[in-house]
Amino acid sequence: MQISAVNFVLGAASIKQVPREGIPQIAFLGRSNAGKSSLLNALFKKEIVKTSKSPGKTREINFFLVNSQNNSYYFVDLPGVGYAKVSKSMRDEMANRIKTYVEKAHDLKGVVYLLDIRHGGHQIDFGTINGIKNAGVPVLLIAGKADKLNQSEFIAAKKKLKENFCLPEEPLAVSSKTKKGLPELWKEIEVLLGVPGA
Repeated sequence: MQISAVNFVLGAASIKQVPREGIPQIAFLGRSNAGKSSLLNALFKKEIVKTSKSPGKTREINFFLVNSQNNSYYFVDLPGVGYAKVSKSMRDEMANRIKTYVEKAHDLKGVVYLLDIRHGGHQIDFGTINGIKNAGVPVLLIAGKADKLNQSEFIAAKKKLKENFCLPEEPLAVSSKTKKGLPELWKEIEVLLGVPGA
């Protein structure tokens, strides 16, 4: 994947602000401490997405316009689900913002759902993924932070995720730090976009 440019376009606080230009959108979602921002920066090969050691910093729906080989598409950084040091009302508002976007975004082609490979998935992960699938949106389950485990732990963790989420095969494991699995992730994203070699 050869990216010619990446630009932050806007942070949408409501569905009315979501771009409707016919440009494909790929959304990134996961629990607040799953490492979405770091993964996006690793894919972009530049520090454009703000990262924080405090989970739950992404509140709006952030749109990044990616230009690659004469194709354009949006990578969409959604607020994290689950744990976040915010009020219950704010947490509910963020959850509703995600739900509304997934159900009503016309140009959404798929959701990359990032899990921490060290955990077998939480109840909120199962519920959120089922909700996305019920909305008719494809979900690509990714196991992040693969560099945190040794080889035997890594093998066992992937097997556990496959069983817990009833997947046809083990999920793709990636590491933002070592760049493990990123070329394979790009290929999966291209499939979601429907533009091989995008």
